[in-house]
Amino acid sequence: MRQVPSSYLIIGSGRVAKHFQCYLDLLHLPFQSWSRQDNTVQELLSFAEQCSPILLLISDQAIAEFLERHPFLKSKTLLHFSGSLTVAGVHSAHPLMTFAPGSYDLETYQKIPFILSEESPAFSLLLPGLPNASYRISEQLRPYYHALCVLSGNFTALLWQKFFKEIEERFQLPRELAHPYLKQVLQNLLRGSQQALTGPLARNDQKTISANLQALENDSFQQIYQAFVDAYKKTESIQPQRG
Repeated sequence: MRQVPSSYLIIGSGRVAKHFQCYLDLLHLPFQSWSRQDNTVQELLSFAEQCSPILLLISDQAIAEFLERHPFLKSKTLLHFSGSLTVAGVHSAHPLMTFAPGSYDLETYQKIPFILSEESPAFSLLLPGLPNASYRISEQLRPYYHALCVLSGNFTALLWQKFFKEIEERFQLPRELAHPYLKQVLQNLLRGSQQALTGPLARNDQKTISANLQALENDSFQQIYQAFVDAYKKTESIQPQRG
């Protein structure tokens, strides 16, 4: 049986805070929310006396200072969702998910895995009432883990934003024509990430790679293309294959 909290306290009003409020609503779990734009310190004190755990869903750089300004919180069970931040007295549970504007459905929220440190208390104590899976990694590896999250999620988003922008503005074509391509890239990765790579890198087609780099002359993404080629050469043995 999942342990159910008396009431969560969510501190923050940003995107992640709103998503988590939505999730708790869908699970019918009680919570209070506090933000400095809408509430007073006295209200924060009152909420803190009633609630546990307390989720510090504010920007990473603001957490330590926030606790120094509100020392009465330090006696409570505190949690942040940062993938890399370490703050004394605050536990970390990083949701391995990207949070777009708006909200998701219950099934999507329930499938989010949470990454804990090896030394963390049980997931059921940190986030009582949640049915999500949780996994542990060493504290020393958390910065590297988070860097990989940013590489795989945020940076791929930059690549696709670039592609869609050029499709619409330079080529005067509808961005929707690229959707099947994007969907198939995703499906190939989900089916087998080691076989998902296609194109000139997979074929070791140096002539096409050189032509691509020349076409990107005076484009800031030329450096990104070259960096990917260099990284691939260092980490993979390039074998000719169809792609």
